[in-house]
Amino acid sequence: MRSIAIEREFGSGGREVGRLAAGLLDAPFYDGELLLDAAEHGGANLSRLRNFDERQAGSLLYDLALAGSLNQYSERTSLHEMFATLQATIRRLAGEAPSVFIGRCSTDALSGRNGGPRALRVFIYASDFEARCAHVMETEQVDEGEARRLIHRKDKDREQYFRYFTQKNWGDRANYDIQLNTSVLSAQQCAELLAELARAMP
Repeated sequence: MRSIAIEREFGSGGREVGRLAAGLLDAPFYDGELLLDAAEHGGANLSRLRNFDERQAGSLLYDLALAGSLNQYSERTSLHEMFATLQATIRRLAGEAPSVFIGRCSTDALSGRNGGPRALRVFIYASDFEARCAHVMETEQVDEGEARRLIHRKDKDREQYFRYFTQKNWGDRANYDIQLNTSVLSAQQCAELLAELARAMP
């Protein structure tokens, strides 16, 4: 059985798909907070680790690109150190047991290169933008205007984060084994399909 690594559009329900798939497989589930906990428990001693995540790093990378500050080099070095810690944690956890990972370039970390673990790499998206807005309005408790702003900002942050650290295009289908549209398939259907595929892969 393989691990599952998921990248997802904001508001597509990708985290829910991953959690459901992990339940079907009786596998560990790692999203942002749980992954950071695992990194810290694994020996990471970085005081800013909890502030480094795809939620903030995309915006920080943009700020650094515009800034000419003297500490720009040290900021970039720190980002790379923390990213390397998270990537090593993802590979370690996948090597210990098949697991489900959400975001954090886990699809790239678990691409199988250099003899590392190889996961089922997935991109979750939703073609119905209005449905995405409705989902975000419900989950984030915001109005429609704020939901649209959140979708734009979060997707931009994730795209910048992925491109900066992998030098790859976030939405490029070449990075994934399968792409699933939650505007067509329910979260449960997506999870069942991924669980079946993960079980079938040696």
